[in-house]
Amino acid sequence: MILKKTHLVLAAAVLAAGSVSCNKDNSETLPTLDGNLYLRGVPTYVKAGDETVFHIEPYGVTHPDGYGIGYRWRLTPPSGSEYTTSKEENGDGDGAFDINIHENSGDTLRTLTLTCEAFADGYSGKSTSYSIVVVASGENGSIQHAGYDFTGSKVSHDGIDYLVYTAPDGKTWMKQNLAYDGEDPDNKVGAPFRDSEAMSDVFGRFYTWEEALGIEPGETPAGGNVQGICPDGWHIPSDEEWTALANATMVYAGYDGWTPIDSSANWAADGYKVSREFMAGEILRDDIQESDDDYDSDIEYGKEARSATFNTDTELWQYVNAVGDPTNRSGISAIPVGYARRTNGMWSFYGNYEYAIFWTSSYDPESGKAICRVINNESPDVYMESHDRSSFAASVRCVKD
Repeated sequence: MILKKTHLVLAAAVLAAGSVSCNKDNSETLPTLDGNLYLRGVPTYVKAGDETVFHIEPYGVTHPDGYGIGYRWRLTPPSGSEYTTSKEENGDGDGAFDINIHENSGDTLRTLTLTCEAFADGYSGKSTSYSIVVVASGENGSIQHAGYDFTGSKVSHDGIDYLVYTAPDGKTWMKQNLAYDGEDPDNKVGAPFRDSEAMSDVFGRFYTWEEALGIEPGETPAGGNVQGICPDGWHIPSDEEWTALANATMVYAGYDGWTPIDSSANWAADGYKVSREFMAGEILRDDIQESDDDYDSDIEYGKEARSATFNTDTELWQYVNAVGDPTNRSGISAIPVGYARRTNGMWSFYGNYEYAIFWTSSYDPESGKAICRVINNESPDVYMESHDRSSFAASVRCVKD
C-alpha cells in the first residue's frame, strides 16, 4: 500500500524525548533524573552499504545527587526489545555508543529508530529516539516509479551518471537533479538535503544561483548559453528554454486548444493542469489485469497515473484534485525536494513534499533577482518566481547545447 501521510519518512530527526519508567515496583512513583536527554552524532540519512561506525554521544541528563548515570541503546528494526548497555550507572566513560548501521540493519531502504535511555537506580529515567533513514541512489534506489529508464542514455559528470532523454521540445535534458559538489573537497559547492551527504545523489544538491552559474557575487552572466556547473557541452536552461519545454509538452500531451505561453509568465491557463506534466510519476497501463498487485489498487480507484515514491511506500506527490495524477509527460520527473536558504553560512531546508524548484539562467533586469520555476503540489500551474542570488538555493537541471 502507498502511504498517504507523506511526511512520515522525512520528518524531523528527533522522534521523541521524555521520561521512561525504570522503577522495579510499578506501585511506587519514583523521582526523575534531571534534564532532557539528547544525542550528538546521529546521522539523519545513511547510504545502504555504508560501513561507517558512528560515534553517538548522549548528553543533557544529570543525577539529582551528583552520582553516575547509566545508558542503554536499541536500534529498531531489527533488535526488537533488546538493549545494549554502553555504561552502567557507576561505570567509567560518558556512555557513548558506537554503531555500524549496515552491520546492525542491513541494506533495506527504510527508517530505523535509535533509542537511548538514561537510567539510575531509584529514579525514573529519561529516553529519547532519533530516526535514521537508509537510502540509495540508482536503479534500485530510494526513488522509484519516477519515469526513469536506466537502460537509456546517460551523461557523466564528476563521477556521477545522470539519466538524459529527448524531451517534447526536441532537446536533450537531464532527468535527475544535479549533484555536483565542486572540485575542492574542503569547499564543496551546494548543499545536500538536510546537510546529509548521503542524500546528495538521491535528491540532488541545492545551489544558490551564483553557485549554479559559477559567477561571483554581483556578477551578471554573459549572453548565450551559461555552462555554470553543468558538464561540458551542457548548460543551465534559460527561462525561455523552460517555457518552450512547457509549451511543447502541452501539445505533446494532447491538450486541444493550448495557446503558447510567453516566457516570464506563469505557466497557467483555465482548465489546464500544467504542473502534473512535470511531476515525477508514471502513467498507469489500463491493460494490466486487476489481479496484478503492482497496479490493481490504482486502477480500482480510477487513477490515471501514480506518483514516484521514496523508499518504496511514501508518495512524493500526494494527490490533490486540482492538480490530478502526476502524468510526467514532459519527462522531467520533478521530485519535491523543496528549497534551502543560507544564512550566515548555515543552511536551512524547507518545503520538501511540497515544492520542486529549478533555477533558470535568466534574471529580472529591474530587481536583479534570479528567476526560477516552481512546481507546487497543490497548484495546477507552474509559477515563475525571482529570488536572491546568494542565499536562496534550488535544484538544477542541465540541457544539452
